[in-house]
Amino acid sequence: MRHRTVSCLTAAVAALLGGCATNAVRLETAGTVQTRSREAVTAASTYFDTIEQRRRAAAAALVASDPSCLPATPLRIQVPIASTAGAAPLCLADEARAPGYTTFEVDIGSTPRTVLEPRIALLAAISDYADAIASILEAPKTDVSAEITAFADQADRLARFSNFAAGTDLPNVNAAIASEQGQSLVALIAFASDLAREARQTRDVRALVIERGAVVDRAIASLSVQVSTWGRGAARNADDLYGNALFRTYIRNRANLSADQREHLATRVFAAREGAKQGPARAAQVAEAIDLAAKAQTALRDAMAGRLTPQQRRAVARLNIDRITRALGLIASMATPA
Repeated sequence: MRHRTVSCLTAAVAALLGGCATNAVRLETAGTVQTRSREAVTAASTYFDTIEQRRRAAAAALVASDPSCLPATPLRIQVPIASTAGAAPLCLADEARAPGYTTFEVDIGSTPRTVLEPRIALLAAISDYADAIASILEAPKTDVSAEITAFADQADRLARFSNFAAGTDLPNVNAAIASEQGQSLVALIAFASDLAREARQTRDVRALVIERGAVVDRAIASLSVQVSTWGRGAARNADDLYGNALFRTYIRNRANLSADQREHLATRVFAAREGAKQGPARAAQVAEAIDLAAKAQTALRDAMAGRLTPQQRRAVARLNIDRITRALGLIASMATPA
């Protein structure tokens, strides 16, 4: 009898210690996701600052490349399309274009900060949300109030990106998608707020996620397409303009420049052209990260609604937290030179 009592006590202590160890691992994982989320946002901000500087330099170089240009935007530019076209000013005001030339307007366009910052903020919010679902799958009665509160706080901040919420920060993207984006963001913010009110009641959190979690799908469904569309065009425009303007300056002034000055200018031309290649690649990283986050939160929600064994739930949780951390890693690596 005594032996059985000791055995039961030993088993109870082992179970208690095992539970503590599991909870410690969960807390460490949660802390890792939140830390990486903040690191990703900070790294992206650094990247945006760098690109903003390059955009300003691009505009200045373009204006400085020809005396006919003024520091204004958009610029009306003419370029030769006929082999017989003679020399002509680069920029036009109200005058007609020169024979053999065509004209177009140059606007540096939407900045990476304007386009990508709210989408990365949404990704950070989704990361906290997915972290909470994964934690519930691993330990159904665990306290996820910290993760849910972080998600609600992040989602609420999205409202400050007014153009993003209204769907007007990417005017070249289909208006129907923009309208859907605005509606889905409102639904996402409301969902996050309701989750926060029930954050300490895991059963109620599960019910809300199963019932209304699809609003998260709708909120991020269009983001990869939008970022990819932007990346194919505007992401490289500033560096293309910069490189072309510097090259024009080099051609016009090389006879009057010293060897050192020509070398310095040529270096800037090569750097700008390399930068033009990197813009779409950076945008593709963001699109891939958003896609990973979308897959993770969908898989986690499906697992929560399904009938899985504890081992299966843990496997799903860990697989999709790995997706989330990879997504955040892609964002954080944007600040690292390619």
